[in-house]
Amino acid sequence: MNSQQLQNDKLNIINWISQLQDYALVEKIKTLMIAANVSVLTDEQKNAIDEALQSIDAKGTTSHTTVMEETKQRFPHIFNR
Repeated sequence: MNSQQLQNDKLNIINWISQLQDYALVEKIKTLMIAANVSVLTDEQKNAIDEALQSIDAKGTTSHTTVMEETKQRFPHIFNR
């Protein structure tokens, strides 16, 4: 589909929607709009998540307590206020 056809189709849909009198259909369109706005991850984000999960599988994780202890040792001025 070329750009001009896309624009024509969108205008036709807008015109059609503006003339609707069916509340149920309008609600369905609203649901479709909400679903279309749901955040979708990019391939780069998906790859980063996959790498992180592989790292967890290979190396495990560090507990919150350990991270906090190390942070307090490295940055005591933040915790001694």
